Amino acid sequence: MASKATIGSVAKERAGLNPKDFVFIAVFGILLFLVFMVFSIIFSANANLCWFTHTVGALFAGTVFMYLAYRVPKRGAIAIMGIIVGAVGLLMGMFWSGPVGIVVGGIVADLIAGDPQKRTKTKLICAFAAFTFCFWLGQISLILMMGEAYAEMCVQAGMTLEYGQTLVNSILSPMGVVTGAATIAGGLVGGFIGTKVFSKHFAKLGM
Repeated sequence: MASKATIGSVAKERAGLNPKDFVFIAVFGILLFLVFMVFSIIFSANANLCWFTHTVGALFAGTVFMYLAYRVPKRGAIAIMGIIVGAVGLLMGMFWSGPVGIVVGGIVADLIAGDPQKRTKTKLICAFAAFTFCFWLGQISLILMMGEAYAEMCVQAGMTLEYGQTLVNSILSPMGVVTGAATIAGGLVGGFIGTKVFSKHFAKLGM
């Protein structure tokens, strides 16, 4: 017989985060970060492509995000994931604004996803797109704040001045708007792909 459960009823039954949930959130949060990191390494080889890391990474990370949302349908789970991922990013040497963007993204995504008993596929897709955009915005925000000085900071981090200047020029030109729009689109598509990958699971939960 088909399950009569909905994601709302499952959320109600699993009310409150427990130690097992925190372990699951940590594991999948780190996995989410690693997916983005892989594409960061690939795209960072070319400064002109660097800011498209989030766009492409989201196409694959969306599945990890949705799996977490499905397995831990509880308020605060996505926000905690953002805090964990932000901490990992900071430990990995990201400029401070990147981890801040990740943490903010997790909180915003949790708010968009809303009440676990009333979540829908559309809300979760939008939540992931918001998380991805905040992640990207956090990383480029230093350029918006520092302008040309960001290139010098890149040199201090071991990059060439030409590389750093290209990163700056990409954001301070119309290409910055294009990259931002592509990031949102990538997040929406990645979230949609994630829901499709687990469509059979979600169907059993009424999504």
